[in-house]
Amino acid sequence: MNIMNYCENCRAEHTYTIKKELQLFRFRGQDIEFERRIAFCNNCGSLIDVEELENETMANVARIYTEKHGMTSLEIQNVRKQYKLGVRPFAKLLNIGPASVTRYESGSLPQASHLELYKRLQQHPHIILEFFNRNKGSLSSRELKMVERALDAWTIAEPSFQTDEQIIESIYKTYETTDLAGYSDFSLEKFINMILYFTTNGVLKTKLMKLLWYSDFLYFKRQTVSISGATYVKYPYGPVPKHHDITLAHLQHMNVIEVDEHTNDEGWTMMIIKASEPFDSTIFNEDELETMREIETHFRDYGSRKISEYAHNEMGWLETEEKQPISYKYAEELRELH
Repeated sequence: MNIMNYCENCRAEHTYTIKKELQLFRFRGQDIEFERRIAFCNNCGSLIDVEELENETMANVARIYTEKHGMTSLEIQNVRKQYKLGVRPFAKLLNIGPASVTRYESGSLPQASHLELYKRLQQHPHIILEFFNRNKGSLSSRELKMVERALDAWTIAEPSFQTDEQIIESIYKTYETTDLAGYSDFSLEKFINMILYFTTNGVLKTKLMKLLWYSDFLYFKRQTVSISGATYVKYPYGPVPKHHDITLAHLQHMNVIEVDEHTNDEGWTMMIIKASEPFDSTIFNEDELETMREIETHFRDYGSRKISEYAHNEMGWLETEEKQPISYKYAEELRELH
């Protein structure tokens, strides 16, 4: 039986032919490329919107995103189960709805802010104690006793868990004073204030990552030392600070930045980072400040896609393996700003 669908061009129902085309989608700040199935009218040849195919496309985008940047439903389940907590008290500790927890554990894609919570708890399980101290007032007396018993083992195992600052520093101190940190000690204060400088008026997350990279690498090219001592990693959409999502989550928890997510007209989630604290220029020397000003001015009119494409032409990105640290030695090949 020939399947028919309404064609807007013909203003009538016609049979259609399904073809595969490689297309690029922007989803939650990430580029997702895959072969999607699309329908063409057999009468006029124009594109036809077929609901089943559109649903299939969105499902594939979400699946690929989850495989590359998210967590599987089993991983999400295991985050909660490691604490031996039920859905409702766990949801109250995280300040999200119990229905959302159930959906995520059943395979639905978490919203970006919730996904970051799960990633934090997966990589640093003792952070649950912070959530408990912050949100225990929302628990009933029965739930409070149950949660205290469940988390007692975690308290005994690690009575003093790491602060946000200590966690961020542990990420970047691995490579400090090497070519992967620009031969510098990692400076949390400079790294935070670089972020505050570029996010004073709000900036898209993807663009922010490139502004930080270009600032550190351009300064290294001129001074043979980086500004912040941060390590950057090659990602498909350009260089990013190591474990950037975890870093941003902790900076948000410290109230250093605000993360505003909204959906654009095409249905993709945009993540805007905005400073919550004033920028402190006194911790930088004049050459460091001038470098950041140059970067901000040069890329002022660049969107996330344009600055990512620009970075894709840098030798540091081209010659580094995927998900590997980018040596500051490539700064010598960095294009000068004009």
